[in-house]
Amino acid sequence: MIRQLGLLIGVALALMGCSSRGNYEQATRFHEDGRAKPIVAFVPVFDRSGSNVGWSLSEEFTSHLKNRFMKRNNFYLSTPEDVNAATATLTADHNPFSTETEWVKESFESSEYVIFTELVEHSIHPKELKGNFLDKVTPSSELTVTMRVRVFDIRGPKPEVILQEFIRQNHVIPKPSDLTENNPERWKKLTYAVSPMGLAHAQIAKEVVKRVEDYILLAKSK
Repeated sequence: MIRQLGLLIGVALALMGCSSRGNYEQATRFHEDGRAKPIVAFVPVFDRSGSNVGWSLSEEFTSHLKNRFMKRNNFYLSTPEDVNAATATLTADHNPFSTETEWVKESFESSEYVIFTELVEHSIHPKELKGNFLDKVTPSSELTVTMRVRVFDIRGPKPEVILQEFIRQNHVIPKPSDLTENNPERWKKLTYAVSPMGLAHAQIAKEVVKRVEDYILLAKSK
């Protein structure tokens, strides 16, 4: 998983692009009432779902989460360049979901908190039938998405895990067609964003961001 970290960060840098660079530069480190915002490093999403789709789920979910964090404006996010520099020397031995995590503080020393997320499940399967009228009037398929989240507080002498959770959602959707067709730009289109799958992905991203924010803001207030 971590072996691909450099590639994922590189993709994320291209994804965020110059337009996001301006947003980062304009971001303030303080709330309107003068309180300092948490300084947060958000590492691009790892995809270990094995889902066979024609685009990068890592890119899609990284974009969803990053944009929500930016829009809510409760964190001072490290720039993609800073995250890239922090992860440049990491290897397969640096697993953020293991018990050996001292390296997190050393690698992200300019941040206060570090967010790691991993897509562990993304499956489309026949929905469970209830034996009632709704079976006939609702879509026949179900999308199950599970995201693993781990958040570190690195303000102290050692990194401390303040959130470790699997966030899982099920969404009843029409059975999608041609998902395996190679189309790297598919998830960026409005037609996809308003599709059942696009809306489902946005929903789980919303829940992940809410959970992460709650725990980081609580830790910052102490």
